[in-house]
Amino acid sequence: MLIKKKTLLIIIIAVFFVAVINFSLFAAENIKSEILIYSAEPEGVMAAVAAARQDKKVTLVMKREKPGGLMTYAALNFLDLNYDGNSNNINKGLFSEWHQKVGGSISFTPQKAEKAFMEMLAAEENIRIINSAQLQQVKLNNDTIKSLRIKKGNLVYNIESDFYIDASQDGDLAAEAGEKFFLGTADMNLKNSWMASTQILKFSNVKPARLKEALKNNKYRASYFRDDHAWGFSEFGKSYQPQASNLRLRGLNIVFIKNQESYDAYINALLLFRVNPLLESSLKQAKKKAAVEAESILVYLQQNLAGFKNSELADLPPELYRRESRHFLTEYQLGVDDLFRQKIFFDAITLASYPLDYQAADHDYPGFVLFNPEYYSIPLRSLIARKNNNLLIVGRSSGYSSLAAASSRVLPVGMNTAEAAAIAAAEALNKNKNLLEIAKDKASLNKIRFNLNLDLSNYPLEKPIIKEEKLLLSLEKLLSWGITIGGYNNNFKLNIIPTEKEFTAIILKIMQKKEAETLYEWVPGSLETLSRDQKLSTYNALKLLLAAESQRVLEMEQKDYFKKALELKLIPEDLEGILAENRNMSRREMIILSAHFLDRFRTPSELKYIRGE
Repeated sequence: MLIKKKTLLIIIIAVFFVAVINFSLFAAENIKSEILIYSAEPEGVMAAVAAARQDKKVTLVMKREKPGGLMTYAALNFLDLNYDGNSNNINKGLFSEWHQKVGGSISFTPQKAEKAFMEMLAAEENIRIINSAQLQQVKLNNDTIKSLRIKKGNLVYNIESDFYIDASQDGDLAAEAGEKFFLGTADMNLKNSWMASTQILKFSNVKPARLKEALKNNKYRASYFRDDHAWGFSEFGKSYQPQASNLRLRGLNIVFIKNQESYDAYINALLLFRVNPLLESSLKQAKKKAAVEAESILVYLQQNLAGFKNSELADLPPELYRRESRHFLTEYQLGVDDLFRQKIFFDAITLASYPLDYQAADHDYPGFVLFNPEYYSIPLRSLIARKNNNLLIVGRSSGYSSLAAASSRVLPVGMNTAEAAAIAAAEALNKNKNLLEIAKDKASLNKIRFNLNLDLSNYPLEKPIIKEEKLLLSLEKLLSWGITIGGYNNNFKLNIIPTEKEFTAIILKIMQKKEAETLYEWVPGSLETLSRDQKLSTYNALKLLLAAESQRVLEMEQKDYFKKALELKLIPEDLEGILAENRNMSRREMIILSAHFLDRFRTPSELKYIRGE
């Protein structure tokens, strides 16, 4: 009996000590912060430094051990810079400070980027950093984020802050806080589709001088070399035959980095399709596939690319370059029309000018350049969350349409918006105002612009790429659905008569994206049969529209096309006189007619919401 009592006592004491140990291991430390930055992506570092320089108490929560994210862990060491008409970089502020630390060039080593980020963070006394951390819980109260529960190893932190800035690539904090978003190109009714991810490849023992010499001798078409960077090689990429499915080699983008007596080369070219950017298992599988493919690419480069004959495959960067995932619905959704009109908003906080360069999403959905703005502005409202009134979202997941994000997602713009967000949060604290009030506060906006060295005095409120209003409105509609493109030169081929095949392709895209009830199974085949690769006449344009509406055009007289199309309201008023006579149709007229056909179909309700229509 005594032995049983002793045994029971030992068990009780053991349980007690285990409980004490567990309590000490997992007892939460309570932290009070003024501005919390979630994630140390390049944008997160800029936000933390900017907030600290506004004399705010800052907590930076990092998922990884070190800062830099995309630049350091995915080795994206080439900058998509935004230039003005005089080829000057238009993104200033803390981005410029960081840029000078890495050499002021368009390329850099990931190590140098990391060092620059760490130096900027270390210089600020007001920043508390919690690295290698996991977000466990977001506590909400009355449309406000109350606090975060963060775990680091055996340590737990309850962090309460006045304002929160989500600088993560995918908007993880915003998603946990219940903010609404759409994935990839869902706003164009392309479900489960997003830009390809990339495994950046690193090669050692490369001789760039030999490649430079080969380019001088025009060995590779449409390819270029400047300083430590080579790009182009489109045909070279296409010629590579991949070993695995769901990937391909696009044109090469190469950064050369001096390494003792030789050079390393970072190549951004391996596109990985159908990789779910939010699913860890999908990302791991893609990395395994990329690692195997990299061996074949090495052989291809050794045999076919000057300077790579004796190259070796180095360790691959630990993360993929993921271009797209969530797009959040913010207080203002920056759209294609804003970029096409080159708008300067009342709450503009930075400028951008990068082309709307949408990378390939799949083998049958190749990349394209929608158009190329001279400039446009990003409004503060595109960073302000709709649901939680103390949350801002910066980086590629901010409030941009999928096609607008093809331009505004680039890092210099994101780093600028992050700095602006931090100053806006500081101003809200200083003035006891909410973020939307700060977006209307001229003094606060001027403070943001001053810090970012942004002078908007010489910019008109808008400067549309196309001047004619009717054509402008029609193009905006088609562009916002990805139905037509202008390319790098904004060339909409207005002086070239369209073909029947081109018009047919537009009709089908419209009906597919709008989920037209009249898109019966026989319609695509019927239109393909009726259209030829010849100039589009007004009568044949009407015939194709009528066929799309399942009218029996082969049983109709040509002269009756106009009457029937008018009856079905297929003709816009300002084209009635033009379409009444049979002649070749101008591309301007086809664009206006196409936009009218687009308006004919109701946008599905879910799409209407995320498109802001």
